[in-house]
Amino acid sequence: MADLYSIMKARALPLARTIVMNPNEDAFATIMSDSDDPRQASFLMMLKGTIPAERHRRILLDGLAREYSGVDGWLAYVDRECKQN
Repeated sequence: MADLYSIMKARALPLARTIVMNPNEDAFATIMSDSDDPRQASFLMMLKGTIPAERHRRILLDGLAREYSGVDGWLAYVDRECKQN
């Protein structure tokens, strides 16, 4: 079976690179590094245009939270970020 996270990540990469605007950076690492940065909000708002299926967006966001923040999923990431602010 295909790794849906990798597929969704590849599909969202052009959007992430457009938002970060630095080809030398890991765009996803930059977006996930600061939940208060407007780049994360822009990415989340524009993601539906890139990945229309809600379930596929959730696979991507859960995977990003695990890979870049070391938490169990997107809701755990949001919970942690809310407690830190």
